[in-house]
Amino acid sequence: MMNYLVIGGGSIGKRHMRNLAAIGVSPGSIAAVEVRQDRVKEIGDMLKIRTVYPSLNAALKESRFDAALVCAPTHLHISMGIKLAEKGIHILMEKPLAHNLEGVQVFREAVKKNKIVVEMAYVFRFSPLTSKVKELLEKKAIGKILYARGEFSEYLPDWHPWEDYRTFYMAKKSQGGGSILDQSHIMDLIHYLMGGFRAVYAVNTKLSNLEIEADDFAEMVVTLKNGVTVSIHTDIFGREYKKYLEIKGEKGNILWDFYANEVRHYEAQTKCSHVYHKFPADFNLSYIEELKHFIACCEGKSKPMATLGEGIETMQLIQAAEESSRVGRVVKIHV
Repeated sequence: MMNYLVIGGGSIGKRHMRNLAAIGVSPGSIAAVEVRQDRVKEIGDMLKIRTVYPSLNAALKESRFDAALVCAPTHLHISMGIKLAEKGIHILMEKPLAHNLEGVQVFREAVKKNKIVVEMAYVFRFSPLTSKVKELLEKKAIGKILYARGEFSEYLPDWHPWEDYRTFYMAKKSQGGGSILDQSHIMDLIHYLMGGFRAVYAVNTKLSNLEIEADDFAEMVVTLKNGVTVSIHTDIFGREYKKYLEIKGEKGNILWDFYANEVRHYEAQTKCSHVYHKFPADFNLSYIEELKHFIACCEGKSKPMATLGEGIETMQLIQAAEESSRVGRVVKIHV
């Protein structure tokens, strides 16, 4: 039985702890790192996990772990990742990989040297909707892809209604908050379904009256390596929640719609729309699949679905978009 360390007892950290228990991992095989006493109490009372360390250093000093789930604020990801890699501990890294690329090469070298698994936690890759879209694309259902547009739009104060959004890490760019970093799921989804990034022109700024020290809006026009143009929109002030990706081809369109929980395939030849909607309503099942896959990778039974290299590529897109917004021109992405 593997021993797990969950670093961070916030919303996503507690979800991973619950899911580890749901797939049969005993509480005695799970430890956590959390400094906030209210969260420490929740972890013990609700999840029955009794071993909680005040810091990663304390955890690594006192115990041995096979795998770690990094759920700390984004600006801590790389420094924690390096420490874990040097101890030979496999890593499920919450997204995005970092708030900038500083230290990423050191982390990558430590991962290679110690031969550990790093899986990026881009959970939408494990959604059955995404699997259906990938299947349709692999069948060339819409022919040559000409264009795509993706949008992730949600209202930040609603994300964690039990706490003041102004104190949440998302409110601070220095901690990895803001729209363009946290909503990088849509960028990864495009990478997974359509390929890597070549160049970007972007506007990334703050438009709303939200009391945050971070961007709340990004609009990007991205050229993929295969020459396809993609528009990407993210914001954290939208009151009608939207998460969708529409792909347009010579023979039709495909729409991935998270909140409708459906995939639509419009076929130009027949002028008919095929709607695929018999998907599980509980998105937590995708998190469980992600976790099972990560464990299989740790056991040498599979390969990461979202690799460290792909996580770096998404960060390179984000940094290029931020630069483009500053200088007002297209920025090439060097991978």
